[in-house]
Amino acid sequence: MIEFIAGLTVFDAFGLLGFAVYLSAFGALQFEWLDGNGRTYAWANIFAASFVLVSLVEAFNLASALIQISWIIVGYVGIVRRRGREDMVGRSVPA
Repeated sequence: MIEFIAGLTVFDAFGLLGFAVYLSAFGALQFEWLDGNGRTYAWANIFAASFVLVSLVEAFNLASALIQISWIIVGYVGIVRRRGREDMVGRSVPA
């Protein structure tokens, strides 16, 4: 086990961190500690996908890279859309 851990690269560490963030966010969602429509869940997924994407530098996999890039884009779009709705709620509509 020690040899295995000692053999991990920086890219492996990024991949494991991404895995941990993905799993933690999904677990928190299932236990209703996070709102699936909230910014925290979206940011957690963006960070997780980014970490996994960095890990692919060492051992590239096109399908996995496309999934991570898509996850990042969808997360950002969701955050931007939420921000727009929140801005609209605080404004009064001119008569």
